[in-house]
Amino acid sequence: MTPRIDPLLWLVLLGAIGLLAPHLPLAVIAVVAIALGWRSLHERLGWPLPPRWLLLTLAIASAALVISRFHALWGLDAGASLLVAAAGLKLLETREPRDQVSVLLLSFFLLTSVLLFDQAPVIFAAVALLFWLLIGAWIGVSQPVAIPEAIPGAITGTIPVANPIAWRMRLAGRLLLAGLPFALVLFVLFPRPPSGLWGVQQPGGEAVTGLSDELRPGQFDRLAENPAPAFRVRFEGEIIPPEARYWRVYVMSDFAENDPASWIADSVAPAPRLETLESSRRRYRITLEPTGAHQLPSLAAAVSTPKGTRLDANLIVHRDREVNDRLRYSLTSATDYRLDVGRLSRFQEARYLRTGDRNPRLADLAQDWHSLDPSARVERALDYFRNHAFRYTRSPGRREGGDRADAFLFETRRGYCADYADAFVRLMRAAGVPARVVTGYQGGEVNGDYLVVRQSDAHAWAEVWLTEIGWQRVDPTTTVAPERIETGVAQSMREDASLPDTVRRDPDSLTRQTRLWLEQFDNRWNQYVLGYDGRLQLDLFGWLGLAEGPHWRSALWAIALAGGAWWLTLWGLARRERRRLAGNRTEYLWGRLLDDLDRLGVTRHPEESERAVLARAARALPEAAGDLGRIASLIEAQRYARRGSRRQERLLINRLTNLHRRLWWRARLTRTSRRA
Repeated sequence: MTPRIDPLLWLVLLGAIGLLAPHLPLAVIAVVAIALGWRSLHERLGWPLPPRWLLLTLAIASAALVISRFHALWGLDAGASLLVAAAGLKLLETREPRDQVSVLLLSFFLLTSVLLFDQAPVIFAAVALLFWLLIGAWIGVSQPVAIPEAIPGAITGTIPVANPIAWRMRLAGRLLLAGLPFALVLFVLFPRPPSGLWGVQQPGGEAVTGLSDELRPGQFDRLAENPAPAFRVRFEGEIIPPEARYWRVYVMSDFAENDPASWIADSVAPAPRLETLESSRRRYRITLEPTGAHQLPSLAAAVSTPKGTRLDANLIVHRDREVNDRLRYSLTSATDYRLDVGRLSRFQEARYLRTGDRNPRLADLAQDWHSLDPSARVERALDYFRNHAFRYTRSPGRREGGDRADAFLFETRRGYCADYADAFVRLMRAAGVPARVVTGYQGGEVNGDYLVVRQSDAHAWAEVWLTEIGWQRVDPTTTVAPERIETGVAQSMREDASLPDTVRRDPDSLTRQTRLWLEQFDNRWNQYVLGYDGRLQLDLFGWLGLAEGPHWRSALWAIALAGGAWWLTLWGLARRERRRLAGNRTEYLWGRLLDDLDRLGVTRHPEESERAVLARAARALPEAAGDLGRIASLIEAQRYARRGSRRQERLLINRLTNLHRRLWWRARLTRTSRRA
């Protein structure tokens, strides 16, 4: 008869496939679901397993489905899909116990592949639980017959009983605990590469952050609903105030092709002409979530960038490779700076004054300001927003058409940050002041000792060029909703009922406090577990005094310490098991004393009583005769008295413990002298 699949193995397969399901093609999920259902019907109702030719056909079809979806049989997504399909089909040809071993091995790889997609704490905990179940399943598959276990009132190991799942899980837990110290020491001390554990690229394509290299009408409205962290920032020293938290990602000077209502990001430009105030420089470290782009968020004017990046003329930090996995990098930025002071080239001036010629009313308004100096024109435009009842909202009304800036300035007067930045830049250009749009993030939420910048903090503002000071940031949103900059997007739109609760920052909300605590835990997990790289390891080695010397010496230290930790764990588990089998502490200590006597040449014979073996030991060890005699009396009193005395039991335990220590050291010294 075909053996049933172990129930623990069923749980592992279902859990692993469930965790991988979001990354699998629907066709592969369908094949695996059919395989799991067929195997279940075989075990419950006796359905016959499919013939070999049908299994081969399904295997070829699964491979073809993977190739048609991913155009390859290798890679993370394709490999995981093939692995899941193989595990499902293997169930349909499992007829012998050894076939279950193959499914067990496939399950190990399935659990590992889950962590290649996601290493979040919740996922890691789920995989650890499934791994524990898998060890329990392995014990059941490798010992399908009854396993000897100690039964109360029976001699240990002589009565075989069935192995219940609870017993298997306890044994699996002990095995995992035995290997845990070894794994932890190797994790901490074994030489590591420069980057951390997050080295597997996520599926590329669309930018994960939601920020795009194009600014289209309504794009930022949707980002306001997303509370997911975009990046986290840890400053050296105090966290900068909210009004200084402008994080640059894109600078946009040109209109999108065939769409003058939209903006497109500038290409990489040469190094900037930058002057900074030394005292305004701040150093900070960013942990950036995957974006699928080359641009790295940076504060104000970056003056020091990490290796593999470059700073362009627009103060945008570009990375050589796309950010397809979580990235940590350090920057130094100056909040007081001057960029491109002096004059612009003819090409630059024409570029920054192009209006698109689609908003005639805007042009007429700006024409009246040409007699003013450039800085006064900037103030006049800001005054226009202040004095005409503009509203900051995600529901602005009409945005269609090339003249949407006219509609915004003269009709609806309702808009989001991108609407204000777009209209302000067009006004400045029409007034003869070079201007451009900047997109990125503004603000951030303090959580402990670091700053969380979320997707909902995405923001757009403007920059104008003035001869004396170069490019200057101007945020027209502040004229309408200053609370957007001071307290965040949620406080600036408290009346917006469509804004999710996860974005609102109610300081008294239990949900918010819980979310902040979970994010703090997630950040520490990212920093010190997933982000444990060569730099952090060198810092630890320096603290331990192991920083000097070649890497192989660190590897030897790691292996030696891991081996020592493993031995201590096994020794502790063995001691605990021996005490459990002894039944009580007195019997455990008595067994240890007999071991000490055996090492000193006094071995107990099967027919000897306790007093007899202790009397013989007293003759062989006259210096311990008094203690041995008192122990013999106490043992007889405890064993044969009608009612045991607690005082005598404590006295016996103390006598056994003290004598064990003395005899243990004597046995070690005797063995050493014999070797010498």
